[in-house]
Amino acid sequence: MIDGRTEIYGVIGHPIAHTSSPALHNAAFGAEGMNASYAAFDVAPESLGEAISGMRALNIRGLNVTVPHKEKIIRYLDGVVGEAALLRSVNVVDNKGGRLTGYNTDVEGFKRSLEHAGVNVAGEKIVVLGAGGAARSVVRALELGGAGEIAVVNRTHEKAESLAAESAARGGRTKAVSFSSQDGYNILRDCAIIVNATSVGLRPGDGAPLDTEMLNGGHTLVDLIYKPPLSEFLAAGAARGARTLNGFGMLVFQAMEAFRIWTGRTPRMDVMWDAGTEG
Repeated sequence: MIDGRTEIYGVIGHPIAHTSSPALHNAAFGAEGMNASYAAFDVAPESLGEAISGMRALNIRGLNVTVPHKEKIIRYLDGVVGEAALLRSVNVVDNKGGRLTGYNTDVEGFKRSLEHAGVNVAGEKIVVLGAGGAARSVVRALELGGAGEIAVVNRTHEKAESLAAESAARGGRTKAVSFSSQDGYNILRDCAIIVNATSVGLRPGDGAPLDTEMLNGGHTLVDLIYKPPLSEFLAAGAARGARTLNGFGMLVFQAMEAFRIWTGRTPRMDVMWDAGTEG
């Protein structure tokens, strides 16, 4: 029951109606016997600053952050730590006495989701679609997993080049490519794994983030989108014999780490997983 002592948490994004995060976290709060509640807040880009001021004023204890706010939110925080500082991408905000600190649990979440699904990236040639905050986290997780070669593709090639340069500076074997080039075509044809880290596919009618005719049975396709569970990108790959994995596992594992940051407790994976599946 919500009362005057209930601690409030939530997720901000735009759009946000698709999110399963409230189901995951409220189930975990219940299993831990905590007086806490988690809600979803649709925050348009132009209202982000006001939303974070509201977080302070209302003493909202913690927020998850999703598209399109992961990079721009940093300017409104008191500090960022760990991978969030390295990547300039925040998906968790912790409010301790009015001081807002940004964290990144997407890196750990993506890495653990691949391990949970038995996808080994060590030594593999991998294509990452996108160059925003989510793509930064994916590239970092692939670096930590020992990927052999990472090719970044983005609609704005300059952003792909910037992300590739950041990764290369950390020792990653990363470069920016264009599918319109022969090199890009060869990499797509020969790579083992393709990760969609764009928001293409989140809305009905979006289509796929690339020409699906290029997909084949040698690919493992990973889409960070988990609703719908089989995006057009994944469905097209499955029809061509590719292995597919959506973003639900990443959602669960990043949520577990966020819960630990906020509460100091590690929630049960099965509680969160089952709650998200049922939702």
